[in-house]
Amino acid sequence: MMSLVLQIFALLLVVCYPLYVVYRSTRKWSSLSFLVAFWVLGGMMACDMLAASYPARFLMYKNASLYFEALLCPTFLLFSLSYFRDFAWHRMSGQQVLFLLFSFVPVAMVFFFPVRDFFYSPDFTIDRILYLEEISFFFYMQVMLFLVVGLYFLEATIANAPHGAKWKIKFAIVGAGAVFSTQVVYFSQSMIFRAIDMEFLSLRAFGVIVGVLLVMYSEWSRGRDERITISRQLAYRSFLVLFAGIFLLGVGLVGEGIKLFGSDFHTYAYLVIGFLAALGLVVVALSETVRRKLRLMVQRNFYGEKYDYRIEWKNFTERMTRARSSEELYDNILINYCETFGVVGGSLFLQGRHSTDFSPVHFHEMDEVELVLPEKAPLVDHLRQSRSILDLSGPDIEMAEATKEFLTNGHVRFVIPIFSDKTLLGIIFLTSPINKVEQYDEEDMELMGALARQVGAIFMNLRLGDELAEARDMEGFGQVAAFVLHDLKNQVYPLSLLAENAREYIDDPEFQKDMLDSLSNIVGRMNVLIAQLTNIPKKGSLKLKPVDLLELAKDTARLIPDARIEFFGSNVTVLADPEEIKKVALNLYVNAMEAGENRRFEVHIVDDELPVLRVIDFGKGIDGDILKKGLFMPFKTTKKKGMGIGLYQCKQIVDAHGGKIYATSPDGGGAEFSVVLPRPE
Repeated sequence: MMSLVLQIFALLLVVCYPLYVVYRSTRKWSSLSFLVAFWVLGGMMACDMLAASYPARFLMYKNASLYFEALLCPTFLLFSLSYFRDFAWHRMSGQQVLFLLFSFVPVAMVFFFPVRDFFYSPDFTIDRILYLEEISFFFYMQVMLFLVVGLYFLEATIANAPHGAKWKIKFAIVGAGAVFSTQVVYFSQSMIFRAIDMEFLSLRAFGVIVGVLLVMYSEWSRGRDERITISRQLAYRSFLVLFAGIFLLGVGLVGEGIKLFGSDFHTYAYLVIGFLAALGLVVVALSETVRRKLRLMVQRNFYGEKYDYRIEWKNFTERMTRARSSEELYDNILINYCETFGVVGGSLFLQGRHSTDFSPVHFHEMDEVELVLPEKAPLVDHLRQSRSILDLSGPDIEMAEATKEFLTNGHVRFVIPIFSDKTLLGIIFLTSPINKVEQYDEEDMELMGALARQVGAIFMNLRLGDELAEARDMEGFGQVAAFVLHDLKNQVYPLSLLAENAREYIDDPEFQKDMLDSLSNIVGRMNVLIAQLTNIPKKGSLKLKPVDLLELAKDTARLIPDARIEFFGSNVTVLADPEEIKKVALNLYVNAMEAGENRRFEVHIVDDELPVLRVIDFGKGIDGDILKKGLFMPFKTTKKKGMGIGLYQCKQIVDAHGGKIYATSPDGGGAEFSVVLPRPE
């Protein structure tokens, strides 16, 4: 009766709890694989329970049970690959895909062979024992193999879990492992006795109950939203493989014991003890405290030092280089300290770039607070003067009440200053050790300090990077100002000509009319400049329309009436913003006029594959080094009083049109500037 109650209770758990998981979970694959794996397990348990309860029809129920046992292989593998993992089908490795494909071999065996080829029982109504045929021995060997592989994947999940997530998922992984390792223990009868004793169904149900309750406790109290990314390096380091090997060796020894000593070998008792011992061993092995003690024992006894500095340095640098943001960097720093020195959590305080106070920027497994440490706070003064790590288990030091409350409530053990040269950049607070009795000595302090110096160098580089970014912003602001000055200079030139000519021709009505027209044009261009004060033209801001390039070139020439310009070519239509291209042409005209003698230069309109505006002067030409290094760079100029902005602005405008601008300097002297513009579509 008790056996039946245990089996029914276990069956209810594996059927009902997955429904709750699917209902509450936001993770599709993880919850569905959980549901399918546990329902397949439930179907197997239900069929076995019916077979044991109705022996006259046991072959019918056992036939259905065989299908569920076979399906347990792929469903458990899929469950173990997605449970608490960042799972995606396309990210499965080749090894995982092969395991998943081969896990359907037991399903094929059940499909092609009838149930009588698997079992026979002389009198199942009396002893409830199924004796195995040859094919069923290999069937159960495969089932056990794939269950062990699934347990191996579960172990890889917790081995790859970060410090803050491991304690959240520990009991869930142990519980799921207990559920399916119970099946391994149950099926191991096939290797020992070449038989399945269904009297052990109650023991299997007990293991399932314990495992599911552990999963429920973990997910209800600690959540199930973690997503672990599996490291290939850690995925092949398995305590479980060693344990499974030891277990199967033990199974072989028990089998030999049965042959030597008969049925008095107390198999029942050994299986119970073995299962509970194995479950206890797994729980202990996943305990952070036990792992910390074991690590220190191995390190000190076999290596003579508490830390393997090569590994510690490798882990530290890998974590720092993986960070893709400030928040991720802060988190990686605290995780590295917590895992290296075996503490529960920590927090990081940094000095503001435009403030002298130290404010919290990140917490890891520690309650967040709004504490601000002033530059003259007693704790900050102590750290700045001592330049050493403060162990709060030692003598008390003077500090403010708010600081003392933070350290007490946060269970802070170590206070680590972060220096760059003589500048205190930040403070790391580490909480109490995982292993309460662990002793920290000079070796620990030296490693903490060495890591803090590297962290200080990283923070100083970040600060210098921020300052460089600010300097670039200021440089950009300066470039905008230079653009404005350059445009103003281009407008001042015709104004100066008007002022000079007005002294002589101010009474001439025709001159007055021309002067008013010129002033109106200049005012219009100045208004455009004001409207676009901070904008270098981009393609989306241009007012593109078909323009006659020759007429535009001649219109621009009217702004400098004293220039001697010869025009060549015919009318060609381009797609352009006329005001912006006039800026380019005017800039090239002024440069050509200043470079040559007698203010003389030529303008050619070339109708080639694409229309070209070419300005040719008769000056000394352009130095070859300047052409190689870049003539169109900002602040690069060949003129004594030039600002190096004009040609850079020209290039930006032409690029925005989808065109090109380039310069050549023929051997005979002079310079040629060519502007290539697109045609209308």
